[in-house]
Amino acid sequence: MKRGAALPMVLFSIAIGSAMVVGGAYVTRQLAAGSMTAQRGALLDPLAEGALVGALAAWDSTERASQPLGVTVRLPSVSVPGAFASAWITRLTDQTWWLVGEATVLHKPLMRRRLGLLVLVAEGAPAAVQSRAWAELP
Repeated sequence: MKRGAALPMVLFSIAIGSAMVVGGAYVTRQLAAGSMTAQRGALLDPLAEGALVGALAAWDSTERASQPLGVTVRLPSVSVPGAFASAWITRLTDQTWWLVGEATVLHKPLMRRRLGLLVLVAEGAPAAVQSRAWAELP
């Protein structure tokens, strides 16, 4: 070994060790942030579905029958801690309606989830169209 080679080797070892520590801390923080985002996003699915189910449960046949074609009616929103959900109904034809439920998280990063439901009304009672009634909306 040459004289004076130990100092550069020690400095190189310290630099590599520091880079590994910083990289490990970065990866750990990214994984923690990803899991927190996934946990907050898990709240959105049932909330959006709940808005659609609430719209169907509160279906007013008289009011829907008087709704003009192509007109969208917004329903009252529902709030839970840290998020809220809303729904709206659009009349497509004489017997067909398009319901959209949207859930939004109020904290950053803002996340949103939308679901759509195609409903066919026969004799005043709404029923989901059997083939592909639910749709995930962007």
